[in-house]
Amino acid sequence: MSKAFLPEDTAVDAGPVLPPRPATPLPITPEGHRRLVEERAALTPGDEATKTRALVLDRILASVDVVPPALLDGGAGFGCAIDVRDERGARRTYVLVGPDEVDPAAGRITAESPIGRRLLRAKAGDVIENERGGKSEELEVIAVRVGA
Repeated sequence: MSKAFLPEDTAVDAGPVLPPRPATPLPITPEGHRRLVEERAALTPGDEATKTRALVLDRILASVDVVPPALLDGGAGFGCAIDVRDERGARRTYVLVGPDEVDPAAGRITAESPIGRRLLRAKAGDVIENERGGKSEELEVIAVRVGA
């Protein structure tokens, strides 16, 4: 029924409010794209939360550009894994990914994040300054690998 024929105080279900997407496609690694496609395929019809997640995934998948991992100026670029060692000798690995695949707990960060900006173009042997937990730390780049 047309909304014109409903009383003004009648709610019309417009469906879920989805987050806006940029007008230009966002980069995503082949691995990130595969994960999202698998997540979408694994969704089974169900409750509203599942339907909403399916809509969100459909919008993401329709607005990304799969970009293969590559070095940038001989250093870390999109999709590269960067192994670092902190001042205490602890090692961590970061992977530069697109915004739709960010998972800081897993080390997947964007090049636009503070540490991502510092790691972009980094090469083995470079030392970068990083803020972590309100403290400054030095990270030595141990290795840069194309792909994660």
